[in-house]
Amino acid sequence: MQRVNTTWLKGKFREIGVFLGWIAGMFLVAGLAWFLTRPARAGSAVRHINASLSAMGETRKLEAPLVFDRSMPRWKAAKAAQLGNWYALSNSEDLGVVFSVMADGILAPFLVFVSPQGETGQPIPLGAHSVQIRDRLSPGTLQTYIKRFKGEEQ
Repeated sequence: MQRVNTTWLKGKFREIGVFLGWIAGMFLVAGLAWFLTRPARAGSAVRHINASLSAMGETRKLEAPLVFDRSMPRWKAAKAAQLGNWYALSNSEDLGVVFSVMADGILAPFLVFVSPQGETGQPIPLGAHSVQIRDRLSPGTLQTYIKRFKGEEQ
């Protein structure tokens, strides 16, 4: 009876295990970095959006990302978060919603202010590409987004 040499097979399993462990470690490090830098990323987004608003002469400013409290059902908060990023405004009861529209291969961010009564303003472009895209978009496209925000406003 001939004996099978299993050291080669054990070595291959060890190599595959080390490789998979390395990949899992990279995902863990990336996930931790993404989670731990969230406050810095949120602050940077608010600063850049406020700079865009100042350049357009808008007096309202975003304060911080909106945190949905426990009074709102979890499913409704999740549905609202899918539409865009919601922000609280400083010195106002209104909310700001930042959303993006993809047109002609360009991602164009817009901001809409939503009042507590559900009234929305006109979409404000947050960059030069957004201004270019706004003129080429059909009016129905942006109105579809705005109608969704009216329905999800708290």
